[in-house]
Amino acid sequence: MQGRRQPARAVNNVKLWATILAAVAVRIERLKTLARTEPQRPASTELSDYEIKAVCILKRRYGRVRIAARSLTIGQAVTHIAEIGGYTGKSSGGPPGSTTIGRGLERVRLVAEGRKLADEVRVTSWNKRVNLCRSQC
Repeated sequence: MQGRRQPARAVNNVKLWATILAAVAVRIERLKTLARTEPQRPASTELSDYEIKAVCILKRRYGRVRIAARSLTIGQAVTHIAEIGGYTGKSSGGPPGSTTIGRGLERVRLVAEGRKLADEVRVTSWNKRVNLCRSQC
């Protein structure tokens, strides 16, 4: 009996994985398209604050470049993300493509999630200290 359930489970897992990958691909393509068609649009319309901060952190670390997060446009952000993913602009001479944007976005998401968790831990520990202080006073 268990042997018959396994293929159905595998098919469901493949469908789930394909759905996740499709969502990621759509986001990459959207960023690429916006960077080419509306490069002056603010990056904050498509990227979270944590993602923008992560782009700035990674560019400072790898590119030795300081970026003003407040004035970052979607065109600049996507170029920076692609550079984090390995884009140099030398081989093709064209704008960054899906592969380098995807690689860079993966690194950016990891740093953004880490930063978000660190902020949550800081807030939680700060609230515990404040509550402890209030209860002792």
